[in-house]
Amino acid sequence: MCALIVLFGGVLGGGCGSSSPRIPPSITLTDLAGTARQPLERGEARAAALIFITTDCPIANGYAPEINRLVSYYSSRGITFSLVHVDPAVTIEQARKHASDFKFTCPVVLDPSHWLVKAVGATVTPEAAVIGKDQELVYLGRIDDRHVDFGQKRAEPSQRDLQNALDAIVAGTAVPVARTKAVGCFISDPAPAGE
Repeated sequence: MCALIVLFGGVLGGGCGSSSPRIPPSITLTDLAGTARQPLERGEARAAALIFITTDCPIANGYAPEINRLVSYYSSRGITFSLVHVDPAVTIEQARKHASDFKFTCPVVLDPSHWLVKAVGATVTPEAAVIGKDQELVYLGRIDDRHVDFGQKRAEPSQRDLQNALDAIVAGTAVPVARTKAVGCFISDPAPAGE
């Protein structure tokens, strides 16, 4: 089962004059053991990959085997992974059960205030964001093109966009396609405090 991490603080920014936003690594998270973590701090890793999910999105849930395959293959090749729950109403217990049910093998974070969502510009689940060297957002979009549109699904993808991006990073080359359109469940803004 994944380690479960809860977002409790951080300030995000972007831009810095680059064509791709830079994502600060110093977002501090804590896991259930109370250990502070910074999942975007790459250390010696080549990149940090975030995959945005919810417990009730059938498209995101259908990608669990592919997510686990990518984590298994690329974790030993210098890529760190975090799954990001974007539903502000999801509880730690629900997220823990979801991680267990789908046998996720990487850390899971809760983003009820959508700090990570806003920092990278994610709009649906599942959507992937990859932060490369110099904290640059080098990929944002779909995992693959299996879902053409709502209700339109291929048996097998013809493009594995996230895998292609990670292959390029591992090879030390530019990501061939930095932005793709993800199909999935819309990420709605969290309700203001007090509602």
